[in-house]
Amino acid sequence: MFIGREAELKFLEHYYVGVESQILVVYGQKGVGKTTLLKHFMRGKKCAYYHARACSSAEQRYQWANELNNKGVSIKKYPEYEDILGLQQVRVLVIDEFHHIIKADDEFMVKLLNYCKSQSEPVLVILCTSASGWVENSMISKMGSMASALSGWLKVREMQFKDMRELYPSFSYSDSIKIYAALGGIPGLWNSFSGELSATDNIVKNIVNRESRLHEEMTVYMSEELREPAVYNTLLACMARGCNKLNDIYAHTGFSRAKISVYLKNLMELDLVEKVFSPETEGYANAMKGIYRISNPYVRFYFRFLFPNQSLLDEVSAEEFNSRIIADYYPDFVEEAYRKICVEQLASKYSILGEWVGKTGNIDIVAKDHDDSYIVAACSYARKMKYEDYEWLLFQLKQAKINPSKIILFGEAGFDENLQKEALKGTVKLLRGEVLNG
Repeated sequence: MFIGREAELKFLEHYYVGVESQILVVYGQKGVGKTTLLKHFMRGKKCAYYHARACSSAEQRYQWANELNNKGVSIKKYPEYEDILGLQQVRVLVIDEFHHIIKADDEFMVKLLNYCKSQSEPVLVILCTSASGWVENSMISKMGSMASALSGWLKVREMQFKDMRELYPSFSYSDSIKIYAALGGIPGLWNSFSGELSATDNIVKNIVNRESRLHEEMTVYMSEELREPAVYNTLLACMARGCNKLNDIYAHTGFSRAKISVYLKNLMELDLVEKVFSPETEGYANAMKGIYRISNPYVRFYFRFLFPNQSLLDEVSAEEFNSRIIADYYPDFVEEAYRKICVEQLASKYSILGEWVGKTGNIDIVAKDHDDSYIVAACSYARKMKYEDYEWLLFQLKQAKINPSKIILFGEAGFDENLQKEALKGTVKLLRGEVLNG
């Protein structure tokens, strides 16, 4: 069974059975599983696959022709794209990292559309890329009028926690939470971790260690996706320290508010940053009007622990760095990932409205049931939940003017005696990790 991508497969199959030729764009962060998805989709179909290189148009055509020659297809050494495409007598043509071709040849889309029109049978062309920022910011202007030839778009997003648990069963539930906090639902990152090591040992060996592949992953990603990494690094480092309001970011960076807004918009389009709005309840006047937060777990880990401590990282071993910088603070760092896991659990039963961010405090999860009644939840990973936490939640509910039909507390570290007594009255429901794991 193919895990976690049923909706994406259904999307691709919808276009595959069409009676006319189609051109789709499939994109998403590197390592999120785009190629794995497409390989699964291609099974049993008459397909061709080409992975484009970052090179000149002439070199690209040479490389593609060389691959065809190696497969026994007769083609001249230095062909035109028309020659290459004319030999693709397939039902599905996948061009991976296609942005390398588009950037180097302004006429490629014209040639691709002509190829589609010339086929006696419909062909599905899938243009795949990891250059998400380019797709969302620059691709349409680069293609010009030819962008109208595109039939659909599919953004492959990171996978849910439950799917990562199924994909990587060798990790314990506890370790899976810690890994999910650092890597999110990106299989390409998880593949670097070993099921024979603990989450902590994996992080030390495969992220903190300067010789590891993942250590430089963020620097490479930022340089590939963003033109001015110094500005983006500044904003992300600022948010990682807890500066989440536009005014706070402005006060720290000195950048104009207009400039900050533009750069934050770019980060949001890359799914690196999110703007959190509180659900519009009757108490909306008591809510923050929007805060910015790093949404990509690996970016958040990098800018929370590695970026601000580069000098120490040069001076000490990875193990010592973990002991001095990460170990004591990691349980608190996991809190945001734990909240996402709790949201995922509730989303199977309720309609999630979001997180209520108040001027005096937050409500982790606000949802509604099928009767349009409010369901609220608070989450705690690192600390045992106390009755006082429940009282604080009730206070926040008054601020938000929310009268919920159900209150749920997720506590990975457990609950104190008074909370357990309160739960027996039926006023609050207590859930722990083994329930989430079920």
